[in-house]
Amino acid sequence: MKRTDSAYRLARFVVLIIAKTVFRLKVTGKENLPKDGSILLCANHSSNWDPVFLVSAIPTSRSVRYMAKEELFKIPGLKQLMTAAGTYPVGRGQGDRQALKRTIELLKTDETVGIFPEGTRSAPGEFTAAQPGVGFFALRSPAQIVPVAIIGNYRPFKPMRVVIGKPVNIEDLRDQRGAAKAISERILEEIKTVYYNHV
Repeated sequence: MKRTDSAYRLARFVVLIIAKTVFRLKVTGKENLPKDGSILLCANHSSNWDPVFLVSAIPTSRSVRYMAKEELFKIPGLKQLMTAAGTYPVGRGQGDRQALKRTIELLKTDETVGIFPEGTRSAPGEFTAAQPGVGFFALRSPAQIVPVAIIGNYRPFKPMRVVIGKPVNIEDLRDQRGAAKAISERILEEIKTVYYNHV
């Protein structure tokens, strides 16, 4: 079920003000968001501000959930804000099965989960290799995969853009050997296409 509770709305309202006033955020491509079903929202990643921009770009009817490193949940105040914003903790490394299981469960219940396929930050306009994690989630859920490009230099009062692309078709890759990696690579290529078509 989509989260539209007051806590999320309040958290989104706060970050939206920051995104609009400090970063002059502009959003295009909202018509590409599926109206029904779960969504795996996949974006490039250059800054800790990226989750703020994605939450701001997506309507509250499509509240965005994220995994975040568990250390952040030990910071007083931040834990409450992150929880209200729909974020849940993940341990270091690749062994946090509970977080992986929760992500799959969310994607099976019409939720929207935000993820950065590269798994780490890169400089604006640059991309690193796609990690297989996003392909793992795509294979094990019915989620529609939506590529998103975050464009800008992250400087205060300089325009930032979020461009939402059309859903990615992965059906021809599902039965392929090494499908998770191939799917991750296709998703990243789609993100690059959206990015370079709008810079």
